[in-house]
This record gives sequence, structure tokens and C-alpha cells, in this order.
Amino acid sequence: MQDIADVARVSRPAVSMWRRRPNVRGRVIPFPKPVDIVAGIERFDRDEIVAWLAETGRGNNPDHAYDAPTLAAPVGADPEMVVSLLCLRALGVDELGPLAPAGVAAAAAERDPEDALVRRELADAALDAATLRYVDDLVEGSYGLPDALARVGSGRLRRETQDLGLAADLLAMLRAVVEAARLHLGDDVALDPGGDVHIASTLVEGFAGLLLGEDDAARRLHRRAVVAGVEVVDHAASSVRVVSVLGLTDLEALEAVDEAVLELGPFDAAVVVGSSALLCDRLAGDLDAQRAQTLRSGNLGFAARLPRGMRKDAARQGLGLWVLSGRVHTDRVRVADLTGADLDLPDLASDLSGALAQTEDRAFRYALAVDLAPVRAGKASLVPRGAVAPRLGTAQARDHLDRVHAATLTTSAPLTGFDVDVDRAPGSVVLRQRSLAELCDAGQLKRIRGARIDLDHADPDGTVPVLAADGSTNGVRLDPFDAERHYSHAVRTEPGDVVFSDKGTPAAAVDETGGAIVRSPSRILRPKVGAPFGPYALAAIINRQPGGEWETWTVPVLAAEAADALDGTLASIDGHIDELRRRLAAAHELQNALIDGVAAGTVILDTDHQSDSTQRIQRRAG
Repeated sequence: MQDIADVARVSRPAVSMWRRRPNVRGRVIPFPKPVDIVAGIERFDRDEIVAWLAETGRGNNPDHAYDAPTLAAPVGADPEMVVSLLCLRALGVDELGPLAPAGVAAAAAERDPEDALVRRELADAALDAATLRYVDDLVEGSYGLPDALARVGSGRLRRETQDLGLAADLLAMLRAVVEAARLHLGDDVALDPGGDVHIASTLVEGFAGLLLGEDDAARRLHRRAVVAGVEVVDHAASSVRVVSVLGLTDLEALEAVDEAVLELGPFDAAVVVGSSALLCDRLAGDLDAQRAQTLRSGNLGFAARLPRGMRKDAARQGLGLWVLSGRVHTDRVRVADLTGADLDLPDLASDLSGALAQTEDRAFRYALAVDLAPVRAGKASLVPRGAVAPRLGTAQARDHLDRVHAATLTTSAPLTGFDVDVDRAPGSVVLRQRSLAELCDAGQLKRIRGARIDLDHADPDGTVPVLAADGSTNGVRLDPFDAERHYSHAVRTEPGDVVFSDKGTPAAAVDETGGAIVRSPSRILRPKVGAPFGPYALAAIINRQPGGEWETWTVPVLAAEAADALDGTLASIDGHIDELRRRLAAAHELQNALIDGVAAGTVILDTDHQSDSTQRIQRRAG
């Protein structure tokens, strides 16, 4: 099913939907039935699927007939054997289908007499005609051998190996990092991918070639390099080695990093990816001693704590990055915590270049210089959480000062108190309550639904307010022509309408001006003439409800004179609350502006003036 989705260039759920809905443009065209089930997974006939896609016109791939053979790998095919056969094709064998297994072995011996690539793999391989035919179809349906190799690495053969590889974001970051390291070293720089197929195929561009070892992993990489047309070099003036210690135990990972440092030449660089707990955090015991020994080389130029989600098989695990260079000898290393950063890869590469050059004559966006001595002694983390580069803040001096002055215009103004004259009511009254449902049925209250509003239609110069009971649309306005064109069905508010919501915590507010559109799920309650309460009383009662269905909420039945007096007072209280909120917001803004300004070095506090003012206040209080 996933192969079908791939060949049609649709999502996997789309194929399931096709199976359930055989009607296509008024015709019933049943989906092909599976021909086999292997390990619980349904298998389909390739030609039947191609014919069905052609007849129905479904999918987004007009070339599905060409791509289908490249995805239809035989059941049980070995991905590494397929790569070996592709390598044999790259060595000059035109077609594999006419060759028997013995003929394939003979061709391998002829094309690879020194057994540098495929001779031993194909000498005793249990090949069948289906696999040979598949490789020929794969090459025919691909845009050359490199594309054929990419299809092997992205299709079912890779899925069946359960090789998730590295996340695309991590590979993009590594590409920027190794490119900066390559430019730091100069010309004739080779890439040592550390035996990782995905790193080799993704990061080799721009390098003089791949620098491989002599183990089985290097041999597998060599075959892929030949198929992809990438040069493999025996030696280079300098190299960038990428070391992934993901999946290793902590001790194995530190030993691998130490080995990379010991093999680091004066014109080489190494990029290490591993657990942030191991590479960035504070360690203890043997692990701390092992890492401290590695750090004593002084070759570490840059360390970073990477954003989460960069590891496919453990998305929540934090990753760390080290960049070492044989040209770096320092006891101060540039570090960066990128977990919450707005990451810009060119700026990160620029920071890395500055760190490897060991220069202080430039600004850094992310990297902060830290001493290694406390880290080696086990007293500090290598990359402190939240570590950010210092910034020159004088350019924002006016902004900070303006923020402080604007806030103090509100906080320094005298606050008028609020008082209410009350007295004991004469006699006793019978308290009556009526539910909102009863009031709606009696015609004393009207409930009006809100409208679904697309906030992309908002216009800062608009004149039609959009209201919500929770205040989430405060400041949102629509152009009147857009409001009429898109929301002509929406009922406008009238002065005194109560905008309310019973979703979650009940909330309500009074619209004093009218002419607004209410965004659902908020709704309108419109008191009618003669209602035993006013809008401000109704809104206050709704705001103190614990929840439940709005129809069941009750309000007191008041005499007209008492209702008017109560509503007028509540309106004044609402105004007082708004003023208090405005002053509270100004006080919070003043706090933030002072912190930002003093931290940036653009604002200083006149403590003498403040002290005098404080004394005057204290004397007045006395």
C-alpha cells in the first residue's frame, strides 16, 4: 500500500480511501485485490495497479507506469545486494537479466579483478532472475544510476531494513556545519563520513571526494560512491570527519570521540553528533574523567545543544554537536544553546567560522565564549542551558527609553478611588430567580448566534470590530466591504448587547457601541425592553458562573428602578476595572522595559531621585 502511495505520489491514507470508494466519475472501478500477504502486509500485482491508475486517472504522477517497476522490488530482496548489482552496472555491465548467477559472478570477476568493490559479494550470491530483472527495470526507470541508488534508499527496501536514518533538519544543519569546516581548512578537503551512508550521500557535495577506510562499512560506501559518481580518494591535504555516536553506550561514545581527536591531523577537522547529555551537560565519575581527558587536547572550537526533534528514532532526545580542528588550540570554546533559538543556518555557519578562526573581532549571533577549566574539573556544563551570545544594545536605546516613558505616563498619574453609597433596604422582599431559557421564552431576552470569522480577512484599517467573549479578538477589525462580502449573514451587535460564551470557563462582556460582528463560538444575548435586569448585571452574573449549559443560568428578577440603579453602578465598576487593568498592563510593561534597557546597557536608573521620591512618600504616609 505504501508503494502504491509512492508511485501515485499521494499519502498512504489516500490509497485506503480509494479502496473504500470504488466510484470514479460515475463509474464503479474496483480497487485491485491483493495477490499475497507477506508478514501481515498485503502485496498487489504491479501491472494491475498500473492499469487501475491509468483507468481511474487517480494520483499525482503522470509517469506512474515508468516509476512502478522501480518500486516493485521482489519479496525478500537484499538491499545491499541490489546496490552491489547497481555497482556492477556502473562498472560497465549493460544488462543483468540475460546473465545467469554464474554469469553475474564472472562479470564481477572481470570488472573488479582486484576485488575492491563487488567480486566477493557476487561470487557466491544466491541470485534469482527476479532480482536481476528488477535491477534492470530500476535502472531503466530512473534518471541515471545516481537516481536509481536514491530510489533504493527511499523505498520499501529501506523501510524493510528499519533504517530510519537522520532527520532532514539534522542533515541540513550538518551540511551547513561541514561546509563551514571545509572553508576553514582551505582547498583539497575530503569528507570522511565515518561509515554513515546518509552522511556520505548528503554532505559530499563541494568536497574533493570521499576519504574511506578499509572495513566493511567503507566497502559499502565505496560501492555507493561508484554508483553515484562520487570520487573516492586515498588521501587528501586535509579532511572533515563526521562522527555520529548515536546509538552507542556513553562509554563507547566517549571512546569514539577520543579516537577522533587522537587521529585529528593539523589540517583536519571533526564534527561529532551525539547525546546532549553526554556532549553538553555536566558529567560525573568515569564519564567526566573520560570527557575531561578529551577536552585537554584543546582542539574543541565549537559546541552546541541542538533543537529537539532532530532524531527520527528518539524525537524527544536532545542532541549535541562538537566541532574540532587541528588548527584550534584553546582553553576557551564557543558554545551555543540552540534549543529555543530562531535558527538561521547561514548565521550558525558564520558563528562556527568565527569560532574556528578563534577571533574576537566580530559579533556572534549564537555563540558565547566559556572557559574549559571548570568543565574539565567537573564543576560546570560545557554548554549551559540558555547560553546566548552577548549583544550590543545601544542601537535600541531610544526604544527602551520610549517604552519606559510611555509606561510611566500611566503609572505616575494619580488613581481615583471608587466608592458606592449603600444603605439597608426597608422591609423584606421575596427573591425571585428566572433562568435564561425562561427569559428567552418570555421574549425578554434574545439569543443570537455568532459567525465563523476567518482572521486572515482582518484589516488594521478596518472599521468593523470583531468581538469574542474571551477577548481573543481584541483589536481585530474588518474592512466594511469585506465584512459585507464575506459575512453578510452575520448579525451586527447593538449597544448594550452582551457577548458571551459557555465553552470552557463562562465569559461575557458588554458591547457599548454596537455595529460589531461576533466570532463564534461566542454568541449574543440581547435584553429587551422591560427585562428585569440590565446588560452589565447579566454580564457580571455570567462571569461568575462555574460552567454548565447557559440556558440553566439564573438571574434575579428586579424592579425596574432597582435594575437601572444596579446596572448603572455596575457599568461604573466595569470602567474602574478597565482602568485598573490598563495601569496593571502599564506596570508590567514598565518592568519589562527596565529589565531590557538596563540589561542592554541603554538605560540607567537615577537612584538618588528615586530615593528622594521614596522618602517623600514615606513622610506623607507618616
